[in-house]
Amino acid sequence: MSPFHRIFSLWISLLFLFSHGLWAQAKFPSVEGERARYAVYIELPRSYISGVCILLHDGTEVKGSLFNEFGISAMDFVYRPKKDKVKLLSVQKMLDKWYIRKRLKRDLRELIHVLQQGGSRYVDEKYHITFQFNPMETEE
Repeated sequence: MSPFHRIFSLWISLLFLFSHGLWAQAKFPSVEGERARYAVYIELPRSYISGVCILLHDGTEVKGSLFNEFGISAMDFVYRPKKDKVKLLSVQKMLDKWYIRKRLKRDLRELIHVLQQGGSRYVDEKYHITFQFNPMETEE
């Protein structure tokens, strides 16, 4: 990782840390029509992804979309609570490899379990991937 990426990564981490008081306590959507919005920071060994994730419960499943600050979609997925499975609908081209998709599905499922329990951080120790999902305030 270049010095710029290290500094930028540290800056983003500090921003999340110091602004933690500004985040609302978003509840994971559990009933039809509920939504949750999260500021996302995914740190990989050689890069990172940051942006926004929106989750919507449509009655039988939770649909999610993760996109960056410019509105470019990184991935769209569906979580089926009854089967406890994640299905990736679309993935950004650089992540669209069978072995990455397989890992993403597992990690998203674990992250969803953390979010359901009120947490905001999941770390995949084996592959050194950190998922940070901080709830965003909503106007309701």
